[in-house]
Amino acid sequence: MKLFTKTALAAALALPAVSVCAQESGALIESRAFYSTNANDAVGKPASITIDGKFNDWSEDMIVATCGANDMATAFKGSHENSVLDIYALYAAWDDKNIYLAWQMCNTGDTWAREGDGPLTDGGRIGNVPFIVTVSVDPSTPCMSGKVKDGRFIWGESKSGVTYTSHVDHLFIMSGQGYSVNAGASMFTAIDAQGNSEYDNPACCKNFSTLGVQYALGFGFQPSHLWRQKMYADYDASGKLLSDPSIVESIYDEECYDNLLGTPYPSGLKPHDTNFDTFYEMCIPMTALGIDRTWLEANGVGVRVIATRGESGIDCCPFDPSMVDNIFDSYAADKSTSHEKDDIDTISYALASVGKMRSGSVDPVPNPTPDPEPEPDPVPAPEGAWTAYFNNLGSWNKVYAYVWDANEANSDSKYNGKWPGKEMSMDAASGYFRTDVAVDDAEGKKMMIIFNNGSGTQTGDLEFKHNGIYTANGHTGEYVSGIGAAEVSAEDEVTVYYNLQGMRVANPSTGIYLVRKGDSVSKIYVH
Repeated sequence: MKLFTKTALAAALALPAVSVCAQESGALIESRAFYSTNANDAVGKPASITIDGKFNDWSEDMIVATCGANDMATAFKGSHENSVLDIYALYAAWDDKNIYLAWQMCNTGDTWAREGDGPLTDGGRIGNVPFIVTVSVDPSTPCMSGKVKDGRFIWGESKSGVTYTSHVDHLFIMSGQGYSVNAGASMFTAIDAQGNSEYDNPACCKNFSTLGVQYALGFGFQPSHLWRQKMYADYDASGKLLSDPSIVESIYDEECYDNLLGTPYPSGLKPHDTNFDTFYEMCIPMTALGIDRTWLEANGVGVRVIATRGESGIDCCPFDPSMVDNIFDSYAADKSTSHEKDDIDTISYALASVGKMRSGSVDPVPNPTPDPEPEPDPVPAPEGAWTAYFNNLGSWNKVYAYVWDANEANSDSKYNGKWPGKEMSMDAASGYFRTDVAVDDAEGKKMMIIFNNGSGTQTGDLEFKHNGIYTANGHTGEYVSGIGAAEVSAEDEVTVYYNLQGMRVANPSTGIYLVRKGDSVSKIYVH
């Protein structure tokens, strides 16, 4: 077993002292500047977490890996871009049934950009881009390639993506905008000895709702420190690089960082507003991994989070140098931005250990083909109730459903109560916000519904359709238990749309989709 030593940091840095760490199979670990993996052998701790996008359940002693802020490609090329993807810290916890993960994202563009500049557009929020949570359970199994069997990367084409030499055997892929945006988020495992996977194959592609996986996001910053790398590249008016490309090495130099939460505040920067930062949390039932708490605490699992813009990796935690190896080359679709968006990243550095420091072997071998029950179990609708689902594309902080019978005056109190109605809750089985309304007898009724955020934003008056899926723009489809969002034809065959990343789409817009209707699968262009 190879040992790795983290460079000692001064107490004034407000970071925990770092000691020698053992990493599985001699994999490299990035330990320069403010990067760490399992500092002091920290592997998270037992706790039960509510998945609500808040960080009140988390503490710094749950941190299993750290990075520096402003250390990704856009700090050096493409700083005008939106959807800043900058991972700062990774957290872990577990209880008897679940592994809980959280990761802190930061957007420090507000310290230098003007209102409306790229990093601050769309409220400075992260867009609908894929995140990958990689997990290693059993290092003796094939390492996933990151690809499907035809050679394409799981969410992209063959020319760009992320592959792995540090072992992973589970890939959890989801939207950066949250669970309610992407009910088709899925876990991929290998289907062959080369570590490839397949779309639409339940043996190796399982929907989060089937597994009981949950995730949520909120805004703010949990750690007590925010170390921002302050170097950047200079270009002339034609876009030619004037800086020495070696400037990227500044991310590995502690002297090139300022603490935006410390004093004195760095000169020349505007005060950082942590409302631009995003905190994600995730619950993975241990049944999805084929393990239990005893096994986790005896063997540990490996974890890494990767942020992408839909093609290649942009940042990851624990950090891997492949995230910055092609910064100054040009992105094919936009020469003013970085090739890091569409290169091939081969991740080789160690994952963070969770539950126990990993040794590279496990005993006993976990169940490779678990048949998990959803956790939490899908909640059945009360007898006689109608159910409505809301796809919160607008990321309202709260969602309420106000229900009434248009054929009966003053009927709202009989259903979801007076305005704004009943607050809806996230339904893990569907991935949507859900409300159940007691409607004993539909005869003679004209049921209506309005969705609102309780603060003045609302839909129009909508017809209440049992099991209907709605957005702020109206009714979009029907939720079919065990299938998900679907359109139902006259022949009662279910048509399910998937994007080219293999993720189910409830309301497809213009583009190419994989379509399953009954037992038939085809590729179509929606326009």
